[in-house]
Amino acid sequence: MTVETVGVMSPGDMGSGVGGVLAHNGLRVITSLQGRSEASSNRAAEQGIVDVGSLDDLVTASDLILSILVPSEALAFAESVGESIVRTGSQVAFADCNAVSPSTGIKIGEIVTDAGGTFIDAGIIGGSPRTGATPRFYASGEYAMILAELDGKGIAVPVMNGPVGHASAIKMFYAALTKGTAALYSATLMSAEKFGLLGELLGELQDTQTETLQAMNSVNSISTKAFRWIGEMHEIAETFASVGLPSEIHTGAAKTFQMIADSSIGHERVDTLDKSRILEDSIAAMLLPPN
Repeated sequence: MTVETVGVMSPGDMGSGVGGVLAHNGLRVITSLQGRSEASSNRAAEQGIVDVGSLDDLVTASDLILSILVPSEALAFAESVGESIVRTGSQVAFADCNAVSPSTGIKIGEIVTDAGGTFIDAGIIGGSPRTGATPRFYASGEYAMILAELDGKGIAVPVMNGPVGHASAIKMFYAALTKGTAALYSATLMSAEKFGLLGELLGELQDTQTETLQAMNSVNSISTKAFRWIGEMHEIAETFASVGLPSEIHTGAAKTFQMIADSSIGHERVDTLDKSRILEDSIAAMLLPPN
């Protein structure tokens, strides 16, 4: 099939960035803003993403739908799309691009294919095109080449020689390292602050672990992402448990991100981050309740 119209749900930081570069590269990019926030509407408008109204309108007008959501919404959205496919008789291709475990990805694939759609398992690695990044959409399964039509149009699409679940898995393993490490950094710095030793720890790191300290500076903006990473950590924990490895590392990471999301700065998003705040102040704010 030829992909000319791409539906993106939803136009958050990643979704709007991806939609924007696809539109810039000549594709028609659409979404449904029913029930979405004003911020989502603004991002969609800024990136040239067209609101077509209802989910049914999105399903019937799209050649390919990219599901780019927080992990906790992925299964429910697939169920809604499946119901829409049945209602409309569409045969739309659906790529689940969310940070979910292989078993969750397989469930989503069954929902979509049982309804009559075509399913692609995908996993995103890399930042949003809104920051100038070119994210990689790993794709697996029988219909991965449909997603590959978007390769070079602001995103990269490495096609994996494997079944549904493999693209989800590679995302899980990558995020287990990157975001798992971010959780460790955050929890360590927060604990040091609680002991009144944050300054001493940062001083020692400055003297002996400068690269680690530089990496830890990413914690300064983690308030904008923690809410999205809670569910992702649970999906990683499930992935590890499915092959007999300990899941507690990442359930603990989920708790750390939950603490940050529930803190005085947990409401921040990419567009509202206080960029003037230093790391020490961010750590202190993560230990305070919402204002």
